Parts: sequence; structure tokens; C-alpha cells
Amino acid sequence: MANVLDTQPALHGGVVGANVGRNKDSTDADRDYAAAAGRLAPLVEYLVINVSSPNTPGLRALQDRTALESLIRRVRAAMRDSVVKPPALLVKIAPDLADEDLDAVADLALELGLAGIIATNTTLAREGLRSMYREETGGLSGSPLRVQGEALLGKIVRLVDGKIPIVSVGGIMNPADAKRRLDMGATLIQIYTGLIYHGPGLVKKILRTLASAS
Repeated sequence: MANVLDTQPALHGGVVGANVGRNKDSTDADRDYAAAAGRLAPLVEYLVINVSSPNTPGLRALQDRTALESLIRRVRAAMRDSVVKPPALLVKIAPDLADEDLDAVADLALELGLAGIIATNTTLAREGLRSMYREETGGLSGSPLRVQGEALLGKIVRLVDGKIPIVSVGGIMNPADAKRRLDMGATLIQIYTGLIYHGPGLVKKILRTLASAS
């Protein structure tokens, strides 16, 4: 993630990040995120405030502008108390955000100078899904998330207008998916379900495709 972390020296011979989210039994989200961030700050080059997992009841309410601003400020204060040079701070959002909520998150990220936005987490949507397991609860990832993820990526790229990096994730299953996200304006990509189905060799295939296209 050199583009996002251009001021962050690698502490471990590579880039290490942490994704922080609250537990379902948390009674004070700001306190718990801040505590985790303070402990992790000396160990990572970037830290992600995850307010978008659909598997934790009430977590997505933290995407509300007022709640998110309070959370970001508390996390930043905790990291500054922990290290001289805090890690880059990003926020991870849901693909199910309404347009007005997405606008608010983008405005806040720019206003507070976040290092980037990760778009997106898994989805609660099940439209068009034919699997026998489509009624199961929890977040849906992989190929069914591709269209929704790309739609939100297009919106968030326009909203931030190149002022901060966007990390695209969700539904990237092959080199063509990866190239399309970058062509759409993503600064970086992340892969998770694609690795499950295709293994780490998928990364080499993507890099080869991107190199041949450049």
C-alpha cells in the first residue's frame, strides 16, 4: 500500500495493517476502538476503522457522520498518545450505504484528512442470488458482490475526486476484475474471497495482467 502509506516506513520488511472493529457486546464503541488502536499503533503501518461488518449487530450505525467523527477523533488521539508517528488511518465502509450517507462519509474523510477509504465490506443484499443458502444471515462476498461493489466504487471515486486514495475490495475474483477496478479510479485493490477460490497464485496472475497492460 505504498501509495497510501508513502510517509510510513515499513517496520517488518513489508506493509502490515490492522482492521479494527468492535465486538457485539461492546457498550462503548469509541473507548474500545481507541484501546485497540493504541495497542496496535506501534506495530502497524496502517490501521482501518471497520464500521461496516454486517455480522456485528449495530456496528453499521457507526457510519453515521456524527458517530464516525467522534470515533475517528478518539482513535487518532489514542494513537498519538501511543506513538510519535501514528500509522495511516483509513475507514472501511459498507456497499449498502444510501447515497446521502456515502456523501457524508466522503465529506468527513476529506475534512479530517484520512489516508483513504476502503470500499467495500460484505453486503446484506441477496438480489439475484440463486444459491440454496441465499436466506442465510451475514455478509455476502465474492462474485455476487462485484456489481454492487463497482457501483459504489464509481460513486466514491467521484465524491473524493482524487483527493484521497480509494482501496477497492469485494467481488474481485480474476485479473479482469482487478484491472477494471483500477481503471475505474481505485488507487489500490484488496482480495479475500478470490484467494479462497483461486489461491495466492491469483496475485501473480493479476500482476502479470497489469504489467502487460501498462
